[in-house]
Amino acid sequence: MYGLPRNFDPTLFVGRTIELVSFTSNTVHLAFSGDRCSLTIESSFEHNPGVTGRERVHSEVPVVESGLMRLVGRSVAIAEVEGEGTLFLRFDDGQTLRLFDDSEEYESYRIDCNGLEIVV
Repeated sequence: MYGLPRNFDPTLFVGRTIELVSFTSNTVHLAFSGDRCSLTIESSFEHNPGVTGRERVHSEVPVVESGLMRLVGRSVAIAEVEGEGTLFLRFDDGQTLRLFDDSEEYESYRIDCNGLEIVV
């Protein structure tokens, strides 16, 4: 549980489009448009696909199944920090994604954007 730096500005994701969602045995990787910008999830996250009748889906890495592929081609409309370590993203079609800083022993997620590298 490293938390996000107090001076972290999550709006660096606003306006960026997800171009790639990929899965490995112990990560989920999201690549965004523009200069090199990505999120690598190594712990738990919550995805709300925004489809009528669907609930938020809480998942942990390794991922067995996921609807994250629906984020490809979607742009970030709102980006916020919740608490000390949760990153919240709302997309242009209403989908949401929360990355949690809930691993006490390991990294929860990584931000790599425009030369900025943050391990949470």
